[in-house]
Amino acid sequence: MAKELPSLMKLKSALYSSTYRSFVEQITNLEPNTLTDQVDCAANCHTKGCHLLCHDDVIGTRKVSYIIYLTDPDTAWTDVDGGRLELYDNFDEEKDDDDDDDDDDDDKKGKSDKDEAISNNGRKVPGVIPCKTILPTFNSLAYFVVTPGVSFHSVQEVFCDRPRLSIQGWYHAKEAPSDIENATLNRLKSTAKGEDTEGSFMPLSQIVDNGNEKKAAAVAAAAASSKDDDES
Repeated sequence: MAKELPSLMKLKSALYSSTYRSFVEQITNLEPNTLTDQVDCAANCHTKGCHLLCHDDVIGTRKVSYIIYLTDPDTAWTDVDGGRLELYDNFDEEKDDDDDDDDDDDDKKGKSDKDEAISNNGRKVPGVIPCKTILPTFNSLAYFVVTPGVSFHSVQEVFCDRPRLSIQGWYHAKEAPSDIENATLNRLKSTAKGEDTEGSFMPLSQIVDNGNEKKAAAVAAAAASSKDDDES
């Protein structure tokens, strides 16, 4: 394989080298020797219609994510092609009072307590829209520090018939982050009381029958918005 793909092997050797790991630590403001010699590397091909939903990349000891874009060098990738890397700000997650059915208790606590956003175990959620987007320009590199509930990102849908090619992977730390329970992967698995994933599926009509009209209206609005996006 090394003989058939000499350029790729040279790139791999550079990415895996201790010299480059040290450089990555410097540009990401990590302490020296934070990164170990464990490095992941894979090839990705996003074709027309492909996309990635918002997530934070946290699995195990991943510490720095990197992407090297290898799109067509002869035809520049533009906005009409889609496929942008989308980065998001993060905000404190707030408790949804609508699901608690304890308005009387809230009144007893006083208005100041009710008006104040209730943090949910220090967890973060991404903003509604990306704060920054990056075109997958040929021979460019994107990177970010992987942090539970903070390093939110997604990949915009690819609109063109050309492949969005890249080499991507992660540099690893010695240990997993202490707050890994806030990672998007772990939160998707959560079925704690009050989570949307708790319990069985409930039809919209049943939500209305149960008297939770505000939640039903929100579900209906989201469905209508999704339909408008599909038709546009």
